[in-house]
Amino acid sequence: MKNRKINIVNIPVILILWVLFSFVPASLVKAETATAVSIGTIDYENLTMQIYNNNNSIVFYSIDNNTWNEVDGAYNSTTKSYSMDISWISSTNEVTLYFKGDSVKTVKSITIPMQNTSISVKYDKVEGEFTFENVEEADTFEWRKTTDYDWTTVELDETTNSYANFIKTMDILRIKGAKIIIRIPQVVGTGINKMGMRSSKEVTVSITVRAAAPTIKVNALKLNLNTTIAMEYYDPTTSLWIECTGTMSLEEIAPKVLYENGGKTITLKVRKAATATVPYSNTAYVTIPGQSAPPVIGDSSADVTYYYMNSKLMLQFNKASTTNTYEYAIVKSGGSYQLTNASWKPVTSSKLLTLSSTIAPEGCVLYVRKKGTNANTTGDIALALSSAVNSIAVKY
Repeated sequence: MKNRKINIVNIPVILILWVLFSFVPASLVKAETATAVSIGTIDYENLTMQIYNNNNSIVFYSIDNNTWNEVDGAYNSTTKSYSMDISWISSTNEVTLYFKGDSVKTVKSITIPMQNTSISVKYDKVEGEFTFENVEEADTFEWRKTTDYDWTTVELDETTNSYANFIKTMDILRIKGAKIIIRIPQVVGTGINKMGMRSSKEVTVSITVRAAAPTIKVNALKLNLNTTIAMEYYDPTTSLWIECTGTMSLEEIAPKVLYENGGKTITLKVRKAATATVPYSNTAYVTIPGQSAPPVIGDSSADVTYYYMNSKLMLQFNKASTTNTYEYAIVKSGGSYQLTNASWKPVTSSKLLTLSSTIAPEGCVLYVRKKGTNANTTGDIALALSSAVNSIAVKY
């Protein structure tokens, strides 16, 4: 066989390079160039600091720039950084740490900030307002219940929705009273030039319980409530709390329940008003049923019939019984009908009544209504207002 010459020109260049480098000893391959160590994220919540080794085999740290210790933390091969524990560093003052690598010994220093311990939070139990002092340049604060470990972030700007929602939540807590913890949150550090900020000292604030709601009773006969000048009621029309003037009639405080105004059932809100030293109380919710129509008067009425005989008024309440009481009141000629001052006579039977001209004189007006029932929780008796009134002008 003849010797065959190989034309090296025809061999691809890439293949030649591969062959050459395949036989170069590993010890002669140049390693990646190391640079000075650098600092990444500083998380004061988890108390860890990220340190990039930057191709140094070992990273050292010192607290006095004299005695050096190897950084011992979890190493992330993807980010090529250590997660160094900093929980041992005092929070009561600033602490400077020094770092260097084994290859590049350039020393980098950082200063861990101290915790803000001068923060102050005051709560005005009358106005329900908070005052924050010494919060540095914070834009937000965090709060949680003492029995909870989840922090809620709120903007310090009182015009924001988050702050308004915080105040509403605090108002709800005042039903039973509570204690909350407030702090300024951490600002995560991102490097030597932006070290961030530790979360502040935690401040415990007592959310004082409001006084018990007043006990409000509706008088089904006089159609008023036992309110006092120390109370106030909510007007849904104006969305305002209005001072009570003392004992108030339904016509003043809840006119829509009256038959002449629609006879609607409503829920009235009443509370003790705030004073200079005491906040307003919890709210009493009073459901008032609509007033029923007046009894019908007439010859063929199923409610009330009447006629005159021998200068006497013959009066009959056709549906009256011990469980369905009616009433009548007489206002003599020249007088005026006043609900609260009227002298009502109960009628518990459908038996015919005879009223003499002395009792019901000529020119008087006789008023009739169905008697109401005051609420009685003990006896499970619901509130029922006395009905609207109807009247008879007596003429013999």
